[in-house]
Amino acid sequence: MIVQMAACAGILTFLIVLQLRDLLTWRQRRLRERLKIAAGQGTVVEMRVSVVNPVMTVHKRRLRLPSIPALGSVIGKPYMDRIKANLTRAGIPLKPEELAGMGAVLAVVGACAGFVAGRGVLPAVLLAAVGVALPGLWVSQVKRKRAGKLEGQLVDALTLIANSLRAGHSFMQALELVSRDSAPPLAPELARVLRESRLGVSIDQAFSNLVARFDSRDLELVVTGVLIQRQVGGNLALVLDSIAATIEKRVKSRGKVRTLTAQGRVSAWVISIMPFAMAVLVFGFYPDFGRVMLTTPLGLGMLGVGAVSLAVGILLIRKVVSIDV
Repeated sequence: MIVQMAACAGILTFLIVLQLRDLLTWRQRRLRERLKIAAGQGTVVEMRVSVVNPVMTVHKRRLRLPSIPALGSVIGKPYMDRIKANLTRAGIPLKPEELAGMGAVLAVVGACAGFVAGRGVLPAVLLAAVGVALPGLWVSQVKRKRAGKLEGQLVDALTLIANSLRAGHSFMQALELVSRDSAPPLAPELARVLRESRLGVSIDQAFSNLVARFDSRDLELVVTGVLIQRQVGGNLALVLDSIAATIEKRVKSRGKVRTLTAQGRVSAWVISIMPFAMAVLVFGFYPDFGRVMLTTPLGLGMLGVGAVSLAVGILLIRKVVSIDV
């Protein structure tokens, strides 16, 4: 037990030292980036419209979480790029290294808690896996909420743009009007599109960047319609009205589907929670019986079969209740 606690304390100390080094050297790293731009190895426009998280430029003072800079080379650049894209779509002002560091810290804490409480390798591994998965689940949840909030603003924004076009404003003036009168997350994203276009980026590329910053099919529909109209011509106000009507019908259809599949989703939650509730009751009231399940081959085999059956059941129920509209 002493060796295990010493190992956990050593890992936590190592992570704290990494974070202190990051806090003490961030000014030097920022100076090196500015010198690189001044030396001609980068431009101000590239710095402003690069594919970094745009929320990082807004939150200039933020909480710096533990980061592991060397982790990117270990897990690979494609995976780090995917983390960066998810953070951008979620609007979370974090670096990929900080999110990975958060997962590492939670994994170490979970492993230590498993060693101390369960006194075994299996609880430590399970809790460490949960700690690694928690940051990704949090980012996915925030990303879905942000996309849903944007989709709820699209119909009013499209109607306002169409009315502005009928009043004689240009398309860019209509976008500026919506960016002033709308609420986040739509307002800052449209302001970013306008800012990119003023810095020399084409409006088509600016809208493509907007789609990349959200995980929304409704936004893809809007941008596709606008880009096609800019190429072939036509009445943009009428196109936007048609897209707004389509999105409104899709929202109503999704609400009906969600109501009809509520029972199936509740069943999925009950099936998911019931085995863990039974495990708590068994290990709490009958610890000897629970210990047999963890120490004998038959008990471990039954737990494995139960876990596989649980996963298959959840996947089947999600397949049934997931209806694409």
